[in-house]
Amino acid sequence: MINNKKIVVAVCGSVAAVEVPKIIREFKRNNVEVVCVMSKSAGEIIHENVLEWASESKVVTALTGKVEHVRFCGISGEADLLLICPATSNTISKIACGIDDTPVTTFAATAIGSGKTVVVVPAMHLAMYNNPFVAENIGKLKKAGVTFIEPKLEESKAKLADTHDIVKFVLNLL
Repeated sequence: MINNKKIVVAVCGSVAAVEVPKIIREFKRNNVEVVCVMSKSAGEIIHENVLEWASESKVVTALTGKVEHVRFCGISGEADLLLICPATSNTISKIACGIDDTPVTTFAATAIGSGKTVVVVPAMHLAMYNNPFVAENIGKLKKAGVTFIEPKLEESKAKLADTHDIVKFVLNLL
């Protein structure tokens, strides 16, 4: 059991988003406080109410005057870690290029700039994962200190890593 740790789970618009509530519940079972942020595209896959239920916390779907990204992922932010799960090729590439035009990418830009631990869990079609520009952007992020949990490559897809593996990896970092 982990005590007094808080993570932000950032959800992108991959169909693998349907697995995120299970991951969040495992963190909660291990005494980790979870705050969720989701992109608009994620909201087309999974409803924010499910993430609110799983995390027992209000979900950030838009940035407001409360500057949520700074509150949680700023230099003195409340979060110990940012987990981007699932991470799409679009979000990975935006983050690598310093683009922060969604709540998820803004949280990532803030976390990276603040020296927070950032963990990315890709999930996409294999052709997208193998795209040389996406691979280059993954390499840029790794060089900048971002950690990746590698996907399972099967059925022409880069599938989300197993729930147990994701949770165990993050708990070990905490």
